[in-house]
Amino acid sequence: MFKQEAIEMIRKAITEEGILASAQQRDNYARVWARDSMMAGYAGILIDDEEILAGLEQSILTLARQQAENGQVPSNVVNGKASYGTHVGRTDATTWLIVTTCEYLKRPEKETLKNQLRQPVYQALSCLKTWEYNQRGLVYSPLGGNWADEYVTSGYTLYDNILRYWALKNAAEIYQDEELHARAVGTKQLIQENFLKNNSGSVKYHETAYAKAPVKPYFWASLNANGYDARFDLAGNALAILLDFDLDLKAFSDFLESVHREFRHWMLPVFYPVIHPSDDDWRLLENNYSYSFKNKPYHFHNGGSWPIFLGWLCLGLKRRGLPEIPGKILAQYETLMREKGEPFREYYSTDGLLPLGTEELCFSASGYLFMTV
Repeated sequence: MFKQEAIEMIRKAITEEGILASAQQRDNYARVWARDSMMAGYAGILIDDEEILAGLEQSILTLARQQAENGQVPSNVVNGKASYGTHVGRTDATTWLIVTTCEYLKRPEKETLKNQLRQPVYQALSCLKTWEYNQRGLVYSPLGGNWADEYVTSGYTLYDNILRYWALKNAAEIYQDEELHARAVGTKQLIQENFLKNNSGSVKYHETAYAKAPVKPYFWASLNANGYDARFDLAGNALAILLDFDLDLKAFSDFLESVHREFRHWMLPVFYPVIHPSDDDWRLLENNYSYSFKNKPYHFHNGGSWPIFLGWLCLGLKRRGLPEIPGKILAQYETLMREKGEPFREYYSTDGLLPLGTEELCFSASGYLFMTV
């Protein structure tokens, strides 16, 4: 229903430097953000849109040119000037560049580009290795160190480590690297054994914390020195399902149904449960912002619903042979865009289903395309 509109909106955001975050090309969104441009480019790969793919290639080259000496990929670039983060750096800028670049390089006509980008890809992988800090296999992200930059998760986060696995897997495939393949296999096993209760008997990253962590029908959001954050991270779990991690999909689907019943709609929250002022984690939220406080309960990262990550969830569930919930999410999203107007807003509040945040966001257009492929 909105597919062509989504495609045209991403095309509208393409400039000489690459794909900008918003088609409106204003304020902080008139930049080539690594994660935004790479996800929009991934949508272009899925639908095989040559215009979006050309924008993706420019995004890759722009970000690679501004790669830091240690291999870190910029959070964003505008007019040839790179930013690596304000309060902290962004772990997922580096992983997303590797993931989508390698997906793009699977195209047979990109052999020359593959050779050109080998060094930037390997430098980025080397940077990720240093971010393990303890050399035990999982990447450590600081508070505010990924897309949820004003939220409370930190440490060995599910989302960032799933992306690191994907980066290793894709680079190993593109560059026929057996060592990277072995590291990818090991990383997947570490995540599988440390973010979900299991009976493997393997040595855990944090034995005491693991023993105390509750059983959940999904992968826990993060692990830190002070224990597990067992809340639901929709983005991390969506990518885990997409990448064939072992999860009881019946129990997971039942959990999604229960969240749907609680909220009475299918615009599922990106993190759950919602944090309220009476909760201990509120103190981690209330000062963690750059321009204005957005994380009121049911808003933004704090229980807001983001079409981009609902799109990844739909893509993953459909690839695992479970189309029912994706169909319900797509129908809900299309109904909201029809009834409330303003298609492809950044997120929806989950208490009032209000379209909020930036308009004409490539994130949301990409999420819609993931829902429809």
